[in-house]
Amino acid sequence: MADRIPAQRGGPGPGGLVVVLGGGIAGLAAADRLSQAGWRVRIVEKDRRCGGVHRARQIGPYTFGVGSIFYEENARLFDLAPGLRNLCPTVMRVQRRIAPDGAILHYPLEPREFLRQSPLRLARSVVDLAWSRLWVRRDGTLDAIARQRLGGSFFESTGLASYISRFHHVSPREIDEVFFFRRMAYVERFTRIGALARSAARSLLSRAPVNQRTRRPLRVRPREGFEPIFERIERRLAASGVEFSLGDALLSLRREGGLFHLRTASGSCFAEAVVSTIPLDSLHQAMFGVGSGLVSLDMTTLFVSAAHLDRRLGNVLFNFHPRGQWKRATIYSRIYPDAAGRDGGFDREFLAVETTIPPGGSHDPQRIFEDFRKHMTVLGLARDLTLEGHERVENCYPLYTPGSGAILEQALHRISRSGIILAGRQGRFEYLPTSSGVILRVMQELDAAGLFAAAPEMAA
Repeated sequence: MADRIPAQRGGPGPGGLVVVLGGGIAGLAAADRLSQAGWRVRIVEKDRRCGGVHRARQIGPYTFGVGSIFYEENARLFDLAPGLRNLCPTVMRVQRRIAPDGAILHYPLEPREFLRQSPLRLARSVVDLAWSRLWVRRDGTLDAIARQRLGGSFFESTGLASYISRFHHVSPREIDEVFFFRRMAYVERFTRIGALARSAARSLLSRAPVNQRTRRPLRVRPREGFEPIFERIERRLAASGVEFSLGDALLSLRREGGLFHLRTASGSCFAEAVVSTIPLDSLHQAMFGVGSGLVSLDMTTLFVSAAHLDRRLGNVLFNFHPRGQWKRATIYSRIYPDAAGRDGGFDREFLAVETTIPPGGSHDPQRIFEDFRKHMTVLGLARDLTLEGHERVENCYPLYTPGSGAILEQALHRISRSGIILAGRQGRFEYLPTSSGVILRVMQELDAAGLFAAAPEMAA
């Protein structure tokens, strides 16, 4: 990055250089939109490939992966390059969870489960819910709002309390209630009084099991991994003039007059605007020399094969059982059926198993695998499990502890007042569960920054 914009250049405007920090979905979407608006764009990414946390691993006959693999039919990601949708086959996502008693139930939780308990348990739950709505007061913690909205008995009996503790490695009493609204939006919606009333009416009219509800198929990343998607996006952006500086870590960033001075592992440059989609704490460190005080959870992903998995497990399985450190398993052999069985030339199932790492914790795949193997074997859900590989994934989830909201606002304000545009789940320390949600949020931030003015030649 030896390129420099002359310091005497006029005020920011299309035609100047915008540096986009991060080459994940958020950064690629920002680069695409800025390039269309007439800016010269350079993506700076510390890894040697684009895609962010989305990456695949080929181990023997198996293709494993890290990152979400599902996309809705009209996903905004497909707009970033021609033909992306056709690269992604359709599949029915079948989500299940292991309940506290070991039963295999539908995921996510649905109001009908509350309503279809035995008469005695339902009566107790209704009384508990009514009492909780009247007397449980929100105190800013996830525990209080979950008990107020669900009732203590339902919160505990469904395994939701166990899942939350497993996810964060601390009690729900040590998590800010913002997690309920950002990470548990579905639960927040269905526990509204009106939603519960409508669900009760539907339940009385239909006795069909929850897992027989009609669902739309989704698109899924190509069988061979994420590379076909991100390579095609990168080629299209490069053809439109976007520059890529891959394997190039940001070292420092500061404002100098009307320009931004960036120093990276490969050199330095001046830019008229900077859009950051990298972890907020990393940017704070580069700008001010200290961390922001925000904490993110890393994740250990295990790549596992199995001689047998219970057919009831679906193709995405969540752990709501009181035992086991793992939180979610994605069973690729059921998502890509031609990749397993006799047609694929081998008979084992293969899956990725995710476990969050506590702050300051270590990546210990063998220990986590032994815990997973024992848990699934004791429950009679799996046989002959083998650890094929593993990966540590950094900055997967924001940790919303009480008081982190104030720290976040302070960090956002301190960075934003310099003129840097923060976007994406990493850039703004937000939980955004879908690629479409990430891209939409990026567009909103770019719109608010006013970077989409037409270039002079485009306005003629």
